[in-house]
Amino acid sequence: MTPLGATINRLKACQAARAAGYPVSYVTDPAWLLDMAINRRAGWPDDPTTSRGSAMPVNGVYPKSAAGDYGYRALRLFADRVNTPRLIVREQECPRRYRARLAHRLTDPTTEV
Repeated sequence: MTPLGATINRLKACQAARAAGYPVSYVTDPAWLLDMAINRRAGWPDDPTTSRGSAMPVNGVYPKSAAGDYGYRALRLFADRVNTPRLIVREQECPRRYRARLAHRLTDPTTEV
């Protein structure tokens, strides 16, 4: 069987599984797989992080804003910590550009009891 035939068989199996109600992930979602195939054919680079995806290159480089684990994941995880009640978040954990805006939610280690 050719690689193209194997790919088509895989997509058909994924479509049948999704239609039957089986849970899907990135590697079994036929819509995502087709998008990835089209983007790869267009020459778009894959996401270098573990987020799995592709985006149109900007000046031949994968855009940082499209790389899920690069900077946005860290910021999302920090936001989750700040917004969790009764969780101590210290100033050193906060990115500098947000410290002034979030000063009321951060704990200063010099004033801790």
